[in-house]
Amino acid sequence: MAKENFTKKLAGMTMPHFDDLPNLDLYMDQVIDEVNQYLAPITHTDITKSMINSYVKKGIVDRPTKKRYSRVHLAKILVVSLLKPILSLDTIDQAMKIALKLDSAQKAYDQFIDLFNQELTDVDIDNLSAKQYQSMAIKSLLYKLVVDDLIENSKKA
Repeated sequence: MAKENFTKKLAGMTMPHFDDLPNLDLYMDQVIDEVNQYLAPITHTDITKSMINSYVKKGIVDRPTKKRYSRVHLAKILVVSLLKPILSLDTIDQAMKIALKLDSAQKAYDQFIDLFNQELTDVDIDNLSAKQYQSMAIKSLLYKLVVDDLIENSKKA
């Protein structure tokens, strides 16, 4: 049996919308299980208790109430975990603050997820040339730099 191409796997995956997240508060171990079922297949990285504690300590994710995490906590943890490989935690924190000034947590998260899920289905890297790989890497770098600059300039405004 041929190994399935990673991009084909990505195209079949989706991240959960806000209403798809558990509607009851979860303890840390439950949060880790819930988040990792979505993240691990995409990022090949599991979130850990220490990662979540770090996000809380840095103020990126609000402190849990009585050690329980809500849908908003889960949404923030998912967004941070998806963006962390390419953006600094400070940039992610600032970007989420901007988004939450403009919209409710549910609307901001669902918009992010809609865009993310659309990109998952659009990924197609079968039979790329070296030039196409280079172009993808360059675009990744340039988009990262643009996002960093936009977030930095929004802090000054």
